[in-house]
Formats: sequence, C-alpha cells, structure tokens
Amino acid sequence: MAKKAKGTLIIIGGHENKRDDRVILEEVARHAKAQNGRLVITTVASSEPDGLVEQYTALFRDLGVRQVDGLDIRSRGDAKDEERLKLLREAGAVFFTGGDQLRITSQIGDSPVFQMMRELHREGGLIAGTSAGAAAMSETMLVSGAGDESNEISALNMASGLGFIEGIVIDSHFAERGRIGRLLGAVAQNPKNLGLGIDEDTAVVVEGEDSFRVLGSGAVYVVDGSEVSYSSLSEDHPEGVLSIFNVRMHVLAEGRRFDLKERRPIID
Repeated sequence: MAKKAKGTLIIIGGHENKRDDRVILEEVARHAKAQNGRLVITTVASSEPDGLVEQYTALFRDLGVRQVDGLDIRSRGDAKDEERLKLLREAGAVFFTGGDQLRITSQIGDSPVFQMMRELHREGGLIAGTSAGAAAMSETMLVSGAGDESNEISALNMASGLGFIEGIVIDSHFAERGRIGRLLGAVAQNPKNLGLGIDEDTAVVVEGEDSFRVLGSGAVYVVDGSEVSYSSLSEDHPEGVLSIFNVRMHVLAEGRRFDLKERRPIID
C-alpha cells in the first residue's frame, strides 16, 4: 500500500497577486516557514527562466521565508545532479513557476529530483505550483485544447502528470480563458476524475488527501461526471462538439471547502 501523504499542496490558477493582497503567496510562505524555512523555486516549466527565480525570491524573502533557492532544470541530466538533489534534501517546500506543463513532466518525471520531491511531500512538506505548475500536479493533466470555443474533443490533448494528487484533472486561468468546454471534455474522457477549474489569483489548499479549501479572489469550479447518463464519446465517431448529460458542477469562493472523497462541498 502506498504511503499516505502528510504534506500540503497549494495549486494556483495563475497570475497570483504579487503586489498588495498577496494572500496566496503568504499561504505558501506560511507553510514554508512552518517546515524548516527553506523554499526551493523551480523554473523547469519555463523556456525563459531568467528573472523568474529572482522575482519570486524577492517576494518570498519579503514575506519572511528564511532561505530561498532556485532549482534550474533544463534537461533530464540536470534532474540527476547531486547539487540540485542536495537543495531538495534540505528543503521544506517547493514552488513550481508557470510555463509549459509538458516541460515539467518530460524533464523531471520519474527522475531522482522528482522522487526527492515525492518524499518531501510524504514527510509533511509543501508542494506548490502556479499555472503550468498547477496543471502538472495531478495524475492526468490537460496539455492543450481550445479554451474560448466549444468543447471539441478532437482538439483536446491529455498526458500523464506528476501525480501528487489522484483522481483529479486541473485547468488553470479558468474563467479568464473560457476553459469550461475543455474541462468538460477532460472529465468526459474519464468520469473517474473530478475536473478542477481554478481562476487566476485563486488557489486550492490540499492538506492531506481528503479535502481542499479555496483561497484568493476568484472561484474554483468542480466538475463531477460520476452521474453522467450520456456522452457522445461513447459513439463510434466522436467528432465535433461533445454532448454530455447530467454533469454536476460546484462553484466555490474563498473560504469554502470541498470533500474529495465524498465529492461534495463541506457545509459548515
């Protein structure tokens, strides 16, 4: 039996506020300080990482994180480097910046760096990610697909994610980029997975594995396909716009909580 994670995930929909009301970054900083005060920022998702580490380092130091280090990975060889592994061995928290989620999985998937991150999370540490860093958190991740158009399943591209959380598929920049269609398409492909759409400057905080709470200025949309009665994906020629019946959706604002096991909001 797999060891149950003791750590926290902070999954951010992108464009988190960095100037005034920095509630999401403050939450990341709080968890980092509660561990050992050492936070590692990785830019593996970005093809242009220069400046990202410096930006986030200044932000987190301003929020009181004692030690902030950059983890620059541009190849799978880097993901085996002993100096980079040492950074993670001493860290209490990891923060993934945005970019391309396929860069994350292709460069660190099943590497020594990834295994070190998994162990950090199992032992109570924090894994946080924004935008592409959020999308890669799940077992199955959305890679591409039309955002502001109807859900054309033929254009939807899925891939294996990092698997820090199971049974969920995540889409970021959700309302801002009109991504309801592609999240519905992702859930239709396998209704076992809950769809999680996260607006910009919004995050879900997953402590343990059973529930999450919402943080930030936007909303989180939960798409549940467990009671779908019909999907055109089951037909012989599933082309064009998807038809799907009896999908359940929940919309949660800041402070709301959701039970991942029971698939329902938690009413205080």
